[in-house]
Amino acid sequence: MKIEAHITKKDLVSLSCYLFPRSRGTWIYFTVLFLGMFLFFSYKDDFTFSSSSILIGVTSSFIGAVVATLVTWLWNLGCILLMSNSKSGVLGKHEYVITDEGLSERTKSNESLIKWSGIDEVKINKSYIFVRINQYLFHMVPRRSFSSLAKFEEFGNILTSRSNKNA
Repeated sequence: MKIEAHITKKDLVSLSCYLFPRSRGTWIYFTVLFLGMFLFFSYKDDFTFSSSSILIGVTSSFIGAVVATLVTWLWNLGCILLMSNSKSGVLGKHEYVITDEGLSERTKSNESLIKWSGIDEVKINKSYIFVRINQYLFHMVPRRSFSSLAKFEEFGNILTSRSNKNA
């Protein structure tokens, strides 16, 4: 089965929004920030270990960790959007072909074959098929690349079954 997808910056934003809350790294980063901020607040000279001080410390640390995590995510997203282009093969036309060996991808910059055993996971939502190669490398196939929902689901189901069979 063969499909042609056109990846845009909007697709990269969608991928990032999908991955951000689901990434283990996001939660580790948030937890380290939260604990670090709480320890910083609790070791200040004017901190007392009363319930109100602890509540203020926890609340401040939580808000600080949320803001810092979001700022870091936005910074990373901005860098990704600035560096991604069609010359590098990230944006633009991607041709995906399901073969017996694996998932073949071709752009104007490269050609690759991801063997079935090299696919960690296939996730399907209402707008995309995400093919995870490792923790930080994904291929995405937008729903708009298919002539019908049935074709979209068929492509995703084939990817899922073949990658699971060889896991």
